[in-house]
Amino acid sequence: MPIDFKINEPDPRISCHYCEWEDNRAFVNGERAVKRMGRKYLPQANPDDTQAEYQAFLDRTRFLPAAAKIAQGLSGLIFRKQAQLNSASTRIQLLTQLITPDGQSLDDLAEWVVRETLITNFTGLLVDHPDRTGFDGLSAANEIEKGYRPRIAGYCGEAILEVTPGLVNNQRQIVRVRLSEDEGATIRELMLNNGVYQVRLWTRTDGGFAPGPITTPGRNGQPLSEIPFVLVSTGDKLTPEPSLLQHSVDLNLQHYRVQGLLTSVLYFLSAPIPVVTGLKPIQGADGKDMPINLSVAPGAAWVFPEPDTKAEYLEFSGAGASTITEELKNIKDELSTIGHSILAPEKPAPEAAETQMLRRAAENATLAGFTRSISRKLEKALKQFAQWTDPAASDLAYSLNTDFLPQQMSPQEMTALLQVLVAGKISHSTFLYALRDGEIVSPTLDVEAEIAATEQEAADRPPVL
Repeated sequence: MPIDFKINEPDPRISCHYCEWEDNRAFVNGERAVKRMGRKYLPQANPDDTQAEYQAFLDRTRFLPAAAKIAQGLSGLIFRKQAQLNSASTRIQLLTQLITPDGQSLDDLAEWVVRETLITNFTGLLVDHPDRTGFDGLSAANEIEKGYRPRIAGYCGEAILEVTPGLVNNQRQIVRVRLSEDEGATIRELMLNNGVYQVRLWTRTDGGFAPGPITTPGRNGQPLSEIPFVLVSTGDKLTPEPSLLQHSVDLNLQHYRVQGLLTSVLYFLSAPIPVVTGLKPIQGADGKDMPINLSVAPGAAWVFPEPDTKAEYLEFSGAGASTITEELKNIKDELSTIGHSILAPEKPAPEAAETQMLRRAAENATLAGFTRSISRKLEKALKQFAQWTDPAASDLAYSLNTDFLPQQMSPQEMTALLQVLVAGKISHSTFLYALRDGEIVSPTLDVEAEIAATEQEAADRPPVL
């Protein structure tokens, strides 16, 4: 049996981004994740410190969770309103409630994809359907319950080992993908051989990775002509690009290290060092010098037998503390500029209304562009999912929310919309959707149920005499 020693090695064009992804993950996860990395992010203030002294320094250094707050804020803006899945298929609507291999919903998957893409800008979605082999007693009534259903599996950037493009029938397609699964114990190899999609699983053994048989997945009795893998990123390249959070994390790291410098200064300022000179050691019965113990506590008094003994406190002026504090403020203001809607500067400078509008418009445009890119990739995966789920209704549409500003529809806009409805230019459902998007009615409103309820009320209403 052939053994492959390199099947689990990532493409160097991908692995060269692991360090920055590790940084992004740590800072998005917050203080504990960052401090667990110790000296990687916070060097020792004194190279001669023991591990206990360094740990004390680490514990007292403040941490600003700026990158974490920005990530939470951006995700919160995207999911402020429900994502829209437009499909007439009842089966597609049902199966999106347990769309991942472990039964998570489409909403859960979308939130995971957004978070991962904010961190790495390199996330994968694999659409597949389990083989019927191994499923006993299947029927149309119990196949979903038994897990015999199409699903979309998500892969973080570190689990994507290779994505290779090629030309197939004069079209650029992905021709090979390698994915790490089960914490690296299994490598899933996806291939396009002579225009036919095939899969092979490699399993880790003591001697390396052993290949399993090559299988040819089918859909509706036919082999697939493309690899059903979607790379989610804000660009069209098949290699990683900087994430939306990268600069925030870099600034957050700078802030943390400068905060460490300030912590050292404040520590020495708050703890003057007692200095005693001219004190001779006391000899014990064995003629050896005994250690000198001087109690430093409120109310403690020192009495020395030698008249030339001098005792004083060495205090630091802290002249550089103001410079460090100013640098911290500058970094924090830069972070506030990046995440203006989420992190407010300590003392916001006065801005003209036009400048504020331009700033907010730029922020919204950046986030909207990111959101539309994610929506497009999710929709592509969902269309492949739908071809397995309900081939007759696979022409669906999916979009994440891009309305980031809570702003209720004005009375004038409501009046104009009502006039258009009365004139018969829009449908009742379009009117209700507009009210929902305009934050007049609840975002959880079931439009079709509401239309049915109003029609029933009209039918039950007694006639006017």
